[in-house]
Amino acid sequence: MGHEVPCPFYFVSLMVQRGRGDPHSFSIPAKAYQWGEVILSWLFKYPSRCFELQSKEHTEILENPCRQFLRFAESYRAEEGARGIICQVTTDQKDIDKCAQILELIFKSVSDPKLCDLATAEVLAKVMAYRELSEGQSFFIPTMNSEGMIELIPYTVAKIFDFNGATWGYGLLNVHKRQGSPILLIRGTDLSLFSEGGRTSMISDLDPRGPGHTLFEKLVPEIDSFLKGYSKKHGKVRVFGHSLGGVMLSYMMIELHSYISSSSHERSYAFNFPGIAENLCNKWGEIPETTRPAFKGVICRGDVISKFGTLFGNVFEASYPRPLPPIRAHEQLLFAEPTTYLRPIDLEKENKCESRQFYSKLHQKASSMIYDFGLKFLFPE
Repeated sequence: MGHEVPCPFYFVSLMVQRGRGDPHSFSIPAKAYQWGEVILSWLFKYPSRCFELQSKEHTEILENPCRQFLRFAESYRAEEGARGIICQVTTDQKDIDKCAQILELIFKSVSDPKLCDLATAEVLAKVMAYRELSEGQSFFIPTMNSEGMIELIPYTVAKIFDFNGATWGYGLLNVHKRQGSPILLIRGTDLSLFSEGGRTSMISDLDPRGPGHTLFEKLVPEIDSFLKGYSKKHGKVRVFGHSLGGVMLSYMMIELHSYISSSSHERSYAFNFPGIAENLCNKWGEIPETTRPAFKGVICRGDVISKFGTLFGNVFEASYPRPLPPIRAHEQLLFAEPTTYLRPIDLEKENKCESRQFYSKLHQKASSMIYDFGLKFLFPE
């Protein structure tokens, strides 16, 4: 399918998500955001944003009993389109505290170990990864043990990853170092025009070699050093990422797989991520099953971003009784909903389906044109 990058139309549409941590940010009324969603839904028809699934008998129903978790998920655009801390970078310590409280709330309220693990990974990828954390900062993370039970484990920020002054991820280490794998959080796209991190991630979205691929190659020495050191001392690493962070995770699963845990209770998760180049998917298939990382991808029905590129591994579609517009499908907390339907995607059918071919060609041509027109001069050396 070639080298694919995120669709410029969607890239422009996400500009409504400017982070309130940016001192130059502007406020978008909720009504304007809602009208934007209507327009995007008209441009990207809902049937074309659905995925090819395995039989209905594989459907898993996950029910979230925690109303506070749901209210948190629903509150991020209640008043203004640019407000909230889900998938948006902020610098306020109160936002870090709020995310830490949500993680503890999930532990206390969600008794189903599988749902607790999924919800925890999603909050880490879509909320905590977007906070401006400091080295030495600690918080508790619900963590599955080898018996399949969830424990509340204290983690500390051991490493901040940055590139040209822009934060892209965090290395977390279990404080007591007895249980709980090291964790690598990868931040998704930061749509803050006036921050270095925002510019770096948005340019990386439009990389004609694949979203984030050039950035990943530049970061490989630092990532390799972290993964090698921490996996040797503390056990193999888990990785969590959303959107751009999810596709960066995909590259790590393939290129640095020997450092990432293959234990089923130490699974790595990618959420709402685009596909990758077909040749990289072939490399994933060449990894022996005994050493292949335990990896699960979760994408939402209605999310156009996940319609680009080639999918690999174990990928599941999350869906709901009501259709979701494109941005909502891309960024909402999937497992905070009262009921989530989870079904495995038929990768062979999905990677060959007409809608995926259409969207892949559309954004490939448009992104290549934007890159050739002038974006290539902005890529860091």
